Amino acid sequence: MRLLYSFMAPRHFVAGRSELTSAGFTPSRIDTWVRIGRLIKLFRGVYAYGRDVETSSSARRAALTVAGSGAALVGRSACEVWGMVTPKRGMPRLIEVGIGTGEARLLRGRSPALRGTTVKVVTREFQTGDIRMKDGLSLTSPSLALIDLAGAASDREVRFAFLEACRLGLFDEGDVKACFDRLVHRRGATKLRLCLALWVPELRRVRSVFEGWFLMACVEGGCVIPKVNVRVAGYEVDAYWPEHGIVLELDGAAFHAGPVQKKLDLRKQRTLEARGLAVIRLTFKEFEADPEGSVERIIERLKG
Repeated sequence: MRLLYSFMAPRHFVAGRSELTSAGFTPSRIDTWVRIGRLIKLFRGVYAYGRDVETSSSARRAALTVAGSGAALVGRSACEVWGMVTPKRGMPRLIEVGIGTGEARLLRGRSPALRGTTVKVVTREFQTGDIRMKDGLSLTSPSLALIDLAGAASDREVRFAFLEACRLGLFDEGDVKACFDRLVHRRGATKLRLCLALWVPELRRVRSVFEGWFLMACVEGGCVIPKVNVRVAGYEVDAYWPEHGIVLELDGAAFHAGPVQKKLDLRKQRTLEARGLAVIRLTFKEFEADPEGSVERIIERLKG
């Protein structure tokens, strides 16, 4: 049992029959373990060690294993592992997997935990460098994951995933070009191209989707691009136009709603104003309601 445990542990406690036999476990031993419940059948020829899968990572590992050699997570599934898209709670209902050769197909889980999970296997022409490893899982690069996501996601979802990729340091100028090159004749291309066209180097410094969205709105509205997340008078500010002496604080509800944070924000603002700087505050709710108008108001302040 110790040998089996050691083999399964680095694989999210999930392995395929061919993996087990290649490691030296005989078919008869595998069948015995399945019969006594030491191995739990997840898909045909794919097993979990000791008990049913309990994590999304194990479910994704099972999906990759049943899809076959060379499989990689694609689309939303890859975006979730990269952290660009927040997965829903519980076991994933749909896992998207790409393969270089073979037929597209739908596979349904057999264990109680995966009975509501479908693995969608699609064919993809992978190039060198397209497939990466993260958390022990094979998946496509962030740029390819975004391209696949754009085919089925809303404009908002694509924009937010793109900005999360920038925030996480997964997307730079080279990825912009790569995306443009690979978007030809792809579904959802227009949605992603709109984001790519508004990319600027400062997007690599953002710490929230709000900051990234504001920068993209600045580019689209013809506003001077500010310095992002720089220190001014001992404080880190969200956006700063040094030649105009203007600071913009972007107040997202998640970080600025509490009374303690509001008190700190006020102290920061008074210190900046005492240094002769103008401080503008913009909430996410205000910006989301009217991005263009928000940028136009900033432009007017810069002109003044």
